[in-house]
Amino acid sequence: MALLTKKQIEIITLIALNQSTSKDLYDELCEWNEKQTTQQIEVDWNDAPKNATKAALRLHWITEDKESGAVLWSGSLDSVTFERPAPVITPHPHAEIMAKYAEVAARKVDPWVEFEFRVDKREWETPTTGISFHLDFEYRHIGDEK
Repeated sequence: MALLTKKQIEIITLIALNQSTSKDLYDELCEWNEKQTTQQIEVDWNDAPKNATKAALRLHWITEDKESGAVLWSGSLDSVTFERPAPVITPHPHAEIMAKYAEVAARKVDPWVEFEFRVDKREWETPTTGISFHLDFEYRHIGDEK
């Protein structure tokens, strides 16, 4: 079973919001569903060349000659074109404090002495060596003095 497209979700929402009293919502959704195409295309951009910006689906008409077994292809045109979606870039949750750590490391051999960390809202602790910036820890810069 394929997921609904955003457009299909919009249409279903409108049907549900504007549903007339003379029709049952179930019947209206069944009518809508019968009008949907059976084929849905999902482009897997992981398989695409790195620099590809679009994917095109082509429709070829095929004629088979039953006597000779020959298969004849007609010309084709792009019937659907998909744009590559913009990448979703999620920054590291500790990116800002990591940048501060790098700034301190540029002037100190032991940058960790200016930072503290804690786990699960416990007491703040001072690291004894370099910081690994675990995703589930909290970090703060305390400077040269507390």
